[in-house]
Amino acid sequence: MTYGAIGRSGGFTLVELITVMLLIGILAAIGVPRLMNGNDGAALTYGDQVASALRLAQKTAVAHRRTVCVGASSSAMTLRIATAVGSSACGAALEGVDDADYRSGAAGVTSTGLAGGSASAPNRLLFQPDGTIAGADGTPARGVVTIVADGRTVRTIRVEGVTGYVE
Repeated sequence: MTYGAIGRSGGFTLVELITVMLLIGILAAIGVPRLMNGNDGAALTYGDQVASALRLAQKTAVAHRRTVCVGASSSAMTLRIATAVGSSACGAALEGVDDADYRSGAAGVTSTGLAGGSASAPNRLLFQPDGTIAGADGTPARGVVTIVADGRTVRTIRVEGVTGYVE
């Protein structure tokens, strides 16, 4: 007498179903917020680029003993260095730095603060050889650069001109 193969009838057990549902729930909890805030990652990256540009300008000014000018728009920053020691007229691009290096690549990601044009948040910063930061009018700059993604503030970067503090 032979017996047929003893085995499962092709369904899933309750433990398997609960495990799959638990994994789907975890993936949804992680993935859905990232999909809903699509520009947050791009905004954080642009914020890092802005902070990096400001620090590079400051370090270059001190190292070369020349004024470095940072021009800001809502989606880009440009870095220029004075052509002569003691001059505040910036014309030459920093060596190895392209204007496209500090540009927001995502639609809806912008910066505000430096592009405001007021004395406290000028659209042009002058990084001095002594490490201080002046506004376009020559007074010490002080303000906040705000990185915005789709109308929401994602990051803020502080600038203190008297001390040269960035971030």
